[in-house]
Amino acid sequence: MTRIYDIGPFRLDTELGVLAQAGTPVMLGARPVALLAVLVEHAHAFMSKERLIDAAWPGVIVEESNLPVQVHAIRRVLAQAPGGEHWIETLPRRGYRFVGPVSVSVDSESHPRERTLSNLPETQTSFIGRERDLVAIKRLLSAKRLITIVGAGGIGKTRLALQTASEVIAAYRDGAWFVDLASVQDEESVPAGIAEAFGVHERAGKPLVAALCAHLRALQTLIVLDNCEHLLGACASLVDAVLKGAAQTTIMATSREPLRVAGEQLYSLPPLSLPEPGSTIDDLQRSEAVQLLVERVRQQLPDFELTAQRAPVIAELCIHLDGIPLALELAAARARSLSIEQINARLGNRFLMLTSGARAALPRQQTLRATFDWSHDLLADDERVVLRRLAVFPGSFTVEAAGAVASEPPIDEFAVVDLLSQLVARSLVNADTTEVGPTRYRLLETTRAYAQEKLIEACDVAETARRHAMYFRTLFERAPDDFLRLPDARLRAIYMPEIDHLRAALDWAFGPGGDATIGIPLAGASGPLWGTLGLFSEGARRLEAAIARIDVDTPQSQQAMLWRQFGRLVDESPARAQPAFERAASLYRSIGDRQGLAHTLTQLGRALGQLGRLDAAEAALGECKSLLAYIDVPWLHALYFHNMGLLENRRRDFAASLSCYEQAQALFLGAGDEISAASASGNRANITWALGDLEATESAFRQMIAIMRNSPMRTRRMLGWWLASLAGVLTERGNLDEALVAAREGLPLLLEDDIAWLFVSHLALRAALAGRLSDAARLAGYSDCAWTSQQATPHPVDARTSDRLRSIFAEAFAPDELERLRAEGTQLSESQACALALAS
Repeated sequence: MTRIYDIGPFRLDTELGVLAQAGTPVMLGARPVALLAVLVEHAHAFMSKERLIDAAWPGVIVEESNLPVQVHAIRRVLAQAPGGEHWIETLPRRGYRFVGPVSVSVDSESHPRERTLSNLPETQTSFIGRERDLVAIKRLLSAKRLITIVGAGGIGKTRLALQTASEVIAAYRDGAWFVDLASVQDEESVPAGIAEAFGVHERAGKPLVAALCAHLRALQTLIVLDNCEHLLGACASLVDAVLKGAAQTTIMATSREPLRVAGEQLYSLPPLSLPEPGSTIDDLQRSEAVQLLVERVRQQLPDFELTAQRAPVIAELCIHLDGIPLALELAAARARSLSIEQINARLGNRFLMLTSGARAALPRQQTLRATFDWSHDLLADDERVVLRRLAVFPGSFTVEAAGAVASEPPIDEFAVVDLLSQLVARSLVNADTTEVGPTRYRLLETTRAYAQEKLIEACDVAETARRHAMYFRTLFERAPDDFLRLPDARLRAIYMPEIDHLRAALDWAFGPGGDATIGIPLAGASGPLWGTLGLFSEGARRLEAAIARIDVDTPQSQQAMLWRQFGRLVDESPARAQPAFERAASLYRSIGDRQGLAHTLTQLGRALGQLGRLDAAEAALGECKSLLAYIDVPWLHALYFHNMGLLENRRRDFAASLSCYEQAQALFLGAGDEISAASASGNRANITWALGDLEATESAFRQMIAIMRNSPMRTRRMLGWWLASLAGVLTERGNLDEALVAAREGLPLLLEDDIAWLFVSHLALRAALAGRLSDAARLAGYSDCAWTSQQATPHPVDARTSDRLRSIFAEAFAPDELERLRAEGTQLSESQACALALAS
């Protein structure tokens, strides 16, 4: 027996879970329909949030915030009737109540439903996630007669098709029918597969396809045609014949590539949604991949819970498995013998690890390797070659990169473009067309792991890695000049997506079997990108590795570039930067590179100014100015004024310094470099700080922080810099609690690049003003030692802070006691000093 409700112009079938209007199913997901059923069955009665959540998400722990989202979806549908948007009443902080018109249909309990015409297999496990996909496919089914769900092996195409069919079956008078072609081996047998489902037999003198179309002509039905990829030609011919010969038949196919039949509507099925790294438990529970993994593990271990301790490992496991349902199910099957941590740790051998699927599953769905072998076996030889070579890309890549890396006679670059498109169509390569600009392609991590195995088997790793490194060496050759001339947005589009490829190419070039003659120019040319991304420490390490490989055959231009870019990456440690810049300047002089020399001299001038060698800094910047008269690169002129501003600041000519920073800011903006312009503006605020206008300085620093938080070009170092600066000025203003909040966010960001020491004196003052005098003395001892070891001259504000600390300490400590505490501070590491500074 079933119960059917009439709700105004709507009819709700609670058994089928279908809401219809005028006989047509409304596009509403399974969960909102389940909620509506509970509300209607208890019309005019209060229903608690807990009861509703249990109805829509049985056995699943979800956030309460999910409930209003589903109720909103119901209201949006009911609003199609006059006043329908008010039929569900909200009881604040309690739940909901249905107050609209409702009655039990005459078609309901007193009239038992005839058995639905269907051969849809009963599913043995719960359906997790895919709410958006369900709604989208239902909407397409109402307007299209052929929907093909395409996606990679194990992505969940069959499960989604079955769930969709079960939810829309009432819309088809003659039911929904499932035809599984997985076990069909020859194309001639395809028509028989469908005919068998409908009991149609071939008759003498009448082809089976014609007989089938004649039978279907009188039916209004939905056919689920599953696993078409290995029989594409036959499936396409049969589907085309049915669509033309049976006007009331709708077909929903699943395949790893399109059927390419007229009128076909593709639906590309993505992996399950993944958690963001570092997500909270609440955020994790919204991830479909996490929901599936946890639910399937509970089938093995009923008491399994998503705890705070397990959360990071579960998130990492789901991300490593790309949100592929088959892979997650296979991983969950191991939970009886291995912990989640142990499963995750063994994913380096995922194809050996993820086996032992359900015995009733098809052989190709019982192991992860089998499902990939199935797809691989369907490829032509040249498609297999290109797929395995694409495994060398650790991240997304362009068609140009694919052409350069995957081509080798007899497969040329033009052929690679066609083959790449075919691999996309076969759901083995993902194409991202959502971003503005050129399409970028990528392999899921699991697909890439499989392709890497094939690359190794083909003994093609070394040559493919070489072509990969050579392509990115060529791409980055123009980077140093581009970073002087192109606006931020353009640089971001060209170079930032290639950071993983840059790392891979450098690892190969300087690793066993690599080629340093490719790595050295690539490392030098990559210098600006490391700084732009805020990866100063990593960039410096990689450039040092390249410098170590310089030999007598290395061109001087490449040596000069390496030394200059290395100096830039360590320029907050001027004692390291100064000799690198001097080495670069000497090399540029010897080869007559005027622009390279000018660029180096302005950076050298900055380093010398930080070291307190003001006359030498003036000489370097003066020579740079004379060279710039012949160089039409506005960004270099901006850099000159920016570094002159630092020199004038150290001379305590604050008016001249402000003027220089203003000119630098205007030139940077004109060159499209918004971040450097913001830096110049921040340095103007430093002058204001030095002049003692603390209120204006605080306002400027807060503005800088807002800019950094919202800019796509921000770096962790720059955000940390202005947060730490804000902490310093708040300390001077006596806002000690706010200063600690800013420091706790900013200082760890600077510690990543080993430059947190620059701000420890300000936090020593904060500790002193908070009554932590002994800790303040230790921090002051650490700070003075750090400035000395770095051979750097403190900023005027730092000098003022040190003077104030000396006055406080003179009143608080005897000389011997102060000396002892300061000596203890000199033994602290940078991280220890930061931890002490950030204590309450």
